Amino acid sequence: MINTNDLIGLQYGWGNRPGDGSGKTDCFQLACEIHRRLGLRDYSREYAWMYDKYTDDTFNRAIICEWLFANAHRHQRPQLGSITLLEAVNGIALATFLDEESLIFIGPDHNVVKAAVPYRSGCLFWLE
Repeated sequence: MINTNDLIGLQYGWGNRPGDGSGKTDCFQLACEIHRRLGLRDYSREYAWMYDKYTDDTFNRAIICEWLFANAHRHQRPQLGSITLLEAVNGIALATFLDEESLIFIGPDHNVVKAAVPYRSGCLFWLE
């Protein structure tokens, strides 16, 4: 298991990434950071255009769904680094599996949390 202690408690911030000194991150950059720590492909630069095209107010959450279905592979069982979508007050939350039983994501209080996988975690995706 990778160490995620430094990520827990980061506040939500559109376009911020862990380690940039802001103390903030968004769900996409959080997922990218987990993938980097796992030694998987870093796709954050490939999609940096998103932050030029959208703001937090103009970003339609359905875009995440469209992007995942177009660029990721669906699978049945969670594995380290799998991505899923969780229902959230503001639409959806992009969460990353740390193992079969826990996820890391931006919680309802707008900060990064690590929690048990909820019963209904949605579709599983593999980005690579």
